[in-house]
Amino acid sequence: MFKFICLALLVSYATAGDVKFTDCAHGEVTSLDLSRCSGDHCTIHKGKSFTLKTFFIANQDSEKLEIKISATMNGIEVPVPGVDKDGCKHTTCPLKKGQKYELDYSLIIPTVLPNVKTVTTASLVGDHGVVACGKVNTEVVD
Repeated sequence: MFKFICLALLVSYATAGDVKFTDCAHGEVTSLDLSRCSGDHCTIHKGKSFTLKTFFIANQDSEKLEIKISATMNGIEVPVPGVDKDGCKHTTCPLKKGQKYELDYSLIIPTVLPNVKTVTTASLVGDHGVVACGKVNTEVVD
């Protein structure tokens, strides 16, 4: 239901474009580009295409890369169902520590989603723990 949330993936506190985001790992993300996002939050439009492009430095050697996404609403963190968890489909695997990688992901935002404001947490998890993690304020609108 909140599949769109994975697009706020892999961020560190800074602005990329004009979107504020907060690192929840160790600053591995070197850049982040979210389509049609600016200011203090990312507005996501139902039925429209949405693209995330990010670059990160791998902090570990890893054969796999798992995407984990959750949304926090009214203080409750909810895992996001329906997310393609295979990060290797969206970047090159295996990862080598110290190398720079690009993750490119896009999808059509489902029209069945409710209009909602949330804090999205997204992370990439490798064989030895978190590779990158970030939070961004998101809002789903018609």
